[in-house]
Amino acid sequence: MNPLPSQKMEEVRNLLVIHQGALGDFILALPTLENLRGLHPQAKLTLLGYPRILELAEKRFYAEEISSIDQRGMATFFVHEGSLDIPLSRFFDQFDLIAVFGKDVKGALIRNLGRVCQGRILHINSFPPWDERIHLTSYLLRELSRYGYSISKSFPKIRLNESDRTWGNEFWHERGFTRVERTGAVVIHPGSGSRKKVWPVEHFQDVALYLRKRIGSPILVVLGPAEGSGVQRILEGRDIGRKTVVFAKGLSLLQLAAVMEGCRLFIGNDSGITHLAAAVGLPTIAIFGPTDPKVWSPRGKKVIVIRKEIPCSPCPQERFFLCQHGECLKSIETEEVLAGVKRLGIPL
Repeated sequence: MNPLPSQKMEEVRNLLVIHQGALGDFILALPTLENLRGLHPQAKLTLLGYPRILELAEKRFYAEEISSIDQRGMATFFVHEGSLDIPLSRFFDQFDLIAVFGKDVKGALIRNLGRVCQGRILHINSFPPWDERIHLTSYLLRELSRYGYSISKSFPKIRLNESDRTWGNEFWHERGFTRVERTGAVVIHPGSGSRKKVWPVEHFQDVALYLRKRIGSPILVVLGPAEGSGVQRILEGRDIGRKTVVFAKGLSLLQLAAVMEGCRLFIGNDSGITHLAAAVGLPTIAIFGPTDPKVWSPRGKKVIVIRKEIPCSPCPQERFFLCQHGECLKSIETEEVLAGVKRLGIPL
């Protein structure tokens, strides 16, 4: 890969970033986007990927526009030597620089972009080698630096605007909480994108009950489609205090970020929502099992990872899917999570 000549960096006026990753992957890539944004301050930056995720960045520092990877004609760019969609070919040709996050530098997408785009194309490998155990954020910044960029390090940050914050305040107000009460709220997310990454929901119930009794905080429970009504029934099954428990369901990621921002504490599994909480500045407890926190942990000023040191964790991908026991999560005690809360400076 040839480095970009430094004298040409300021020539970029239209910049496209293609990122097709999941929520956590995208959030850990934000420092790389921040560097691109800072190195090309005059450029109009467009993001191409999944809009439900990318809206977190649209007109919020990182990008002026977003576009869907699932739009009509896009499939032609994933076929080797095929006929390419004409409108999309014109779309790609307007960019002076395209940064593609992905696994394969020789893949069809990058080759086809090279057929229609006169600008430079950077390939940023999305995943570090298994045995290197470098954090993904640091790895992505290193990938960018290969092209001659001078890199500055930072934590991933979601930059909400005033409209977002107004929506978040109204969410709490409609449920009978003042702004002061909202700042004391504890956010709990008992789910994840994989059941193999989920701490038993009964332990989350124990933590919520303990925190409610000891520090009197409202409890915000984040429920996604994967959790379903069963998880809510379990969390409602003991006297946590119905008037002080709020269930957040059916929110967009942007709405959820606005609701969580400014709360006192977040406790969750290895999930995209945990990364989101850390990126909006919450003191965060991340409960890890089979995944390697050296690579995938949330990044923030106040983030603590709780995990059990057992011989088979972290899991390589092939063993992850075969594991039927999940002892790396089941063996984590409630007291260990509460000890992590104390380490964040929250008295119990």
